Amino acid sequence: MDEGVFRLVRKAVVYKKSLCILFYDDEYLCSTDKYVVVVGKDGQFLANNIDYERIAAAKPSDFRIKPLKETSPLVKEVEKRGRAISEFYWQTAFHMSNGELLEGCREEDVVNIKQWPNFTRLVRTPNTYRITALLTERATSLDMVARLLEIQISEVNQYYSAAYHAGYAEVLNRPPEKDIQLTPHHAIGIIKQLINRFRR
Repeated sequence: MDEGVFRLVRKAVVYKKSLCILFYDDEYLCSTDKYVVVVGKDGQFLANNIDYERIAAAKPSDFRIKPLKETSPLVKEVEKRGRAISEFYWQTAFHMSNGELLEGCREEDVVNIKQWPNFTRLVRTPNTYRITALLTERATSLDMVARLLEIQISEVNQYYSAAYHAGYAEVLNRPPEKDIQLTPHHAIGIIKQLINRFRR
């Protein structure tokens, strides 16, 4: 997750930036019609001619980033018909998981679903509705979900990874994790001053 599109989008939202992620069509040219636009201040995005499987699997060499001004036509387009960023997080995390728990999710987590997602626009596992019904009714461990519903733990992992990163899942048996890579340390300015002083 450190170098992929997911992390870039998360940073754009945290820092309230707007950007366009352009995906390559071939080895030399960057496609002009396959892109994801993120308007961080509004928490919205727009994916154009690109599927989430490709977004999830993309390496840094597969795309380039273009910062956008607030006056950009692409930003205006997102403001008119953009989707909530939680939808991007769910779709991308779901495909990144492939049955494994993503960063931030743990096997021992006891999970509650805070609200029922709008599944009309989200990719689902065969038992998504059953998992959601159980976890909205009572907080449950991942292993117990698999046993109660008699399903594979890989399906539970995939569901939980998507729900966690989209903000629907609440972990009750531990404090929430902070993504320290997205927030500069509060003392970074002082640290830089000290380093520069020792270099003199």
